[in-house]
Amino acid sequence: MRPAETLPSRWYVEPGLLERELDRVFDRTWQYAGPAELVAEPGTFLTTPAGRVPIVVTRDEEGELNGFVNVCRHRGAVVARESNGSRRSLQCHYHAWTYGLDGRLRAAPGTAGLDLDDVALPRVAVGLWGPFVFVNPDPDAAPLDAFLGELPDVVAGSGLPLDALRPRRSASYEIEANWKLVVDNYLECYHCAVAHPGFSKAFDVNDYTLSEYPTFSVQRTPGRAAGEGLYAYLWPNFTLNVYPGPGNLSLNLFVPVAADRTLALYEYFLADEVGEEEADEFVAFVDQVQHEDTELCESVQRGLRSGRLERGLLVPGREDGLRHFQNLVRRALQRT
Repeated sequence: MRPAETLPSRWYVEPGLLERELDRVFDRTWQYAGPAELVAEPGTFLTTPAGRVPIVVTRDEEGELNGFVNVCRHRGAVVARESNGSRRSLQCHYHAWTYGLDGRLRAAPGTAGLDLDDVALPRVAVGLWGPFVFVNPDPDAAPLDAFLGELPDVVAGSGLPLDALRPRRSASYEIEANWKLVVDNYLECYHCAVAHPGFSKAFDVNDYTLSEYPTFSVQRTPGRAAGEGLYAYLWPNFTLNVYPGPGNLSLNLFVPVAADRTLALYEYFLADEVGEEEADEFVAFVDQVQHEDTELCESVQRGLRSGRLERGLLVPGREDGLRHFQNLVRRALQRT
């Protein structure tokens, strides 16, 4: 049996292909925005990139959760520049145009006599799943629940007390590799025995199972001491990782920056009974795996950039998660 082939290598290096992905994937798909607790109270906000679209999520004075394109309607500057905070309004730093937390323009200096009554930040879709906020640049998108499908039930079935977790740590850095390559790496543990000695000591990496769903896939592997690890990938760039213990969760968001650069955002949600020392050990364990993966991804990016490999090969039973993801990529890019 001849192995299946990967996406064309040029899809990982050509800037023009990334533009198509931003248009056909990230401009119209649900993406993780941040912890829900950051916008739990009236007057709070958080900001996030959804592909190339800057987005701000607010909890207005009436308690409504809103999502907006975070771009001033005057000359296009980003309005809210902090990652999160508490304010009664959002003011652009360029010309001080000021918007309410409901998105409507409240003040614009020096514009007396101009009809600006209908000026407002464009809305985007926003939704909640447990302690997570998701956004979709398409304001007419189907609800988040429909997009998630069975994923909340799958995570609940792991025994994780999702609603009892709170964000305790976070980190971010750039990976010099295409976002799809970073997702590819996440979706297989064929490399784990070679590249992740610490992870392989904690989990039986030869007993991985994969389950596929329309918008996500789930990998499971038994822990060598107790419990199992559950690793869920949600299209297009979100991962959620459940580890054994009272409530140990890490999540990753892989944001495309350029054809060969990805912003990797990492957050750790833990139960209150997880002590600070235990939290530090958990973060150090996951962080080590992530740094090992970064080295692998950057190595592959250099190899694909050489132009000497038209397509790679996929090993059945070991890299089926890649096949599932790459089929989602193909279908998205074929849509008009």
